[in-house]
Amino acid sequence: MAPAQHFLRPFCISVAGLVLLAGCATPDPDSAFRDFGQLVEGRVPEPVVWRTGGPEDAAVDQRIKEMLAAPLTADSVVQIALLNNRELQARYADLGIAQADVVQAGLLQNPVFEIMVRPSTEEGTNIELGLMQNFVDLLMRPVRQKIAEAEYEAVRLEMAAHLVDFVGDVQASYYDHVGAKAEHAVAMEMAVTGEDAADLSTAFHTAGNISDLEHAGHLAEAADVRAELYEVEETMRESRIELSLLLGVSPVGEWTVPSRLAPIPEATVRLAGLEDRAVRQRFDLAAHRAELNAALEELGFEKDFRLFEEGDLSVSAEREPDGAWLIGPALEIPLPIFDQGQARVTSATLAVRAMRDRLLAEERAVRSDVIMTSDAMTLARTRALHISKTLLPLREDIVRLTLAEYNYMLESPFHLLETQQDANETYWRYVEALTDYWVARAKLRAATGGNPLETESGDAS
Repeated sequence: MAPAQHFLRPFCISVAGLVLLAGCATPDPDSAFRDFGQLVEGRVPEPVVWRTGGPEDAAVDQRIKEMLAAPLTADSVVQIALLNNRELQARYADLGIAQADVVQAGLLQNPVFEIMVRPSTEEGTNIELGLMQNFVDLLMRPVRQKIAEAEYEAVRLEMAAHLVDFVGDVQASYYDHVGAKAEHAVAMEMAVTGEDAADLSTAFHTAGNISDLEHAGHLAEAADVRAELYEVEETMRESRIELSLLLGVSPVGEWTVPSRLAPIPEATVRLAGLEDRAVRQRFDLAAHRAELNAALEELGFEKDFRLFEEGDLSVSAEREPDGAWLIGPALEIPLPIFDQGQARVTSATLAVRAMRDRLLAEERAVRSDVIMTSDAMTLARTRALHISKTLLPLREDIVRLTLAEYNYMLESPFHLLETQQDANETYWRYVEALTDYWVARAKLRAATGGNPLETESGDAS
């Protein structure tokens, strides 16, 4: 028994040492999501929640129901979408998967235990025991973990970038739908005015006061504005469906939005430094940098282990028929004669070079995106203010003065209706400009990284 015990003791110690070295790390998706929530805090207006099917989901559903019962706001649509968009909820699982990859990278390959029993020419049986472990895998473990951690960071940042863009899309879709609803109200007013003109024309034509040509012209104008109303109604319905998809609710539900958009705020957005801010704060650029770090680690890994990817260290014991144990180590390493890893090193080197170029290209694209979006917001603001402060008052004066002359029988009723229609069209253009402003502002916040936009007065929104 003594020789066997002499063998089994180091054998067991070796197994225990490998278990302790590998550790007992296990993935923790909830922890990964909490860290993600801290990462995006302040970049999105509402806290993120991962619905995992637990009992707390009932409270979430009740909260969503309560928010849908009131007219939706730019903030409440974001909160509903964060809680209820299933595509977004599904993406949260990627965080747990990436964290599991980090845990997996820190685990050692399982040792291989073998036992061989064969009869001997002498009396008794030969028994061989062996324990084999890839020792190169042990050396690779720290680098492998660094690569996995860099890739995990890239996944977190990519998910954060997607979330910021998602919030921007939700708010832009909300403003687009509210604007479409306001345009529909204007189109309804124009249709009513056009029908009034058509009815008046019919009465005048029946009395013989206007020609067939003039009567046909009034009827055509009324039909034209009615066609525009149908087009606007279609746009309004499409915008409602698009918003409902982001919210994760039915477009035929009873939820409502306001009938008009907020006016242009007096404080202008501070545009100076927005491009640099975007490059510093955008999560997608940070994700590209993390991917570059992972590629650099991968390159170092290939260079360090280009010659030896595998190498097994083993301990074996053989019991002779007479009961004696023969114990000894063994080493197996591949000879780098044909494959010296040169192709893998070249591939990893080129991958690093490509990622650096893509990062520079993405930075330029981000700067262009910020410029284009800020220009769209600024021009929409200028257009809306011009229409509301200059053009609309003039149109209203024209309607008022024309009405006064009509009351003195100095203007025809058709001219009066025409001036009212011009005023309606001008207000329609104002609603379009107002919609463009709020949509561009929502997109600009996302384009600069999700943090509130600073105004020239020092406020943030």
